[in-house]
Amino acid sequence: MADNIENTNDFEVVVDTCATVNSKVQSLTEQTPVKPDVIKSGSVFVKVPVVLAEVNLTIPVEATITLDREAIEIKRIKKNVYLTQSRIIPFSQDSCKDNGILFIAGFIRKNIEYATKSCSTKGSSNICGDIRHCTVEVPFNFTTRVDFIREPIFEKNTTPREVEFFTDKNKSCDACADPVIGKNPCEDSIQFTEFFNEKPFTELVRADVTEVDIQTNPELNCKSPTERSFTKLTEKIIVNLTLKLLQKQQVKLTAL
Repeated sequence: MADNIENTNDFEVVVDTCATVNSKVQSLTEQTPVKPDVIKSGSVFVKVPVVLAEVNLTIPVEATITLDREAIEIKRIKKNVYLTQSRIIPFSQDSCKDNGILFIAGFIRKNIEYATKSCSTKGSSNICGDIRHCTVEVPFNFTTRVDFIREPIFEKNTTPREVEFFTDKNKSCDACADPVIGKNPCEDSIQFTEFFNEKPFTELVRADVTEVDIQTNPELNCKSPTERSFTKLTEKIIVNLTLKLLQKQQVKLTAL
């Protein structure tokens, strides 16, 4: 089929009966610089994320994956690392005050592309089939101690303070007894202060995943020793994560 190309600003190229490509030349829009309105010289206080610690962690993970169809070969595995939980307890129960305990949970999202066997030529090793894919999530979690570059800032809540009032009009059940002198049971005054601290959070800086895929109980083909089929994989995975722990704190800056 002949292609249809028009020599104008709008081009239409007919690739096939089921696909067309339309393109248009866009004009360039001019921009005008804008001078920002900045703070005058002097001391300025800002609230910005401050780095508490930066750590590199190695996590060993073992997973067993069962495919929905028999595979003869793994073509490609695409991996992405996600964190689902990040909690830090800034108080460790030892003599050191500049470290805390970090709790991390997440998963590796894996997209596995594999070849299947649909038919084969009798008397030869020729095999035909489809390329399928399977997406799974391999969970992991760990706990580790981290050393702070800068300690997080936390204000502790105060203990309740109670004010008691004196009275000399308390009466006992005995009308002939002397009046009871002391605390007024009908009136109390309590003061309590609650501080709302900035919660530390985690940034995932880098993730490296190294793995070995082991075919579990493969079915061998005696006529073609190089071909085998399997449905189950055992994976030995090493996950290396670089994490940055931060907390929003007030910082004093000097505007130039």
